[in-house]
Amino acid sequence: MLSKSLFANFLYSAPAEDSMTTDAYVRDHEIDNNVYLMNLLYDCALSAWDPTAGQNSDEQRRLDRLFRSKSIMAWSELVHGAICGKLELNDAEDRERPFYRELTATNKASIKKAVERLVGWSMWVSPAGSEIERVLSDNKSAVKEWFKNKGLTTGYLMGAAE
Repeated sequence: MLSKSLFANFLYSAPAEDSMTTDAYVRDHEIDNNVYLMNLLYDCALSAWDPTAGQNSDEQRRLDRLFRSKSIMAWSELVHGAICGKLELNDAEDRERPFYRELTATNKASIKKAVERLVGWSMWVSPAGSEIERVLSDNKSAVKEWFKNKGLTTGYLMGAAE
């Protein structure tokens, strides 16, 4: 699932044309930045996973919904857009490889806020049997459109109101 969602949005899959012997080659930073994002997702969400809690737990219901296949494919694109916005990446080539650069502490703090907003989105903890249950089994486009209609947008992840 990671290769279809987060890695598809944040790992630059084309061979780097930059010489490994120059400062322009930043593949190591790209790897570090992806590890940073994965660690954020663990720290902000997956570390709370408790397989014994069951679906009556708001936390388990949130995590289950957050990390369902169609859900992660849809929100990873929103996170990509928010991170590109936070990093002020306007050029198509830069947006294609947002982590192919060294990130500052300020950049990382902005990324962390976006991930925290994603994980804290109120619809994840809707009661069992809510509309979100059906929607998360739809195709990625339908899930992404539902997210948008319910306030989970790139703008929201960047700090706008729901």
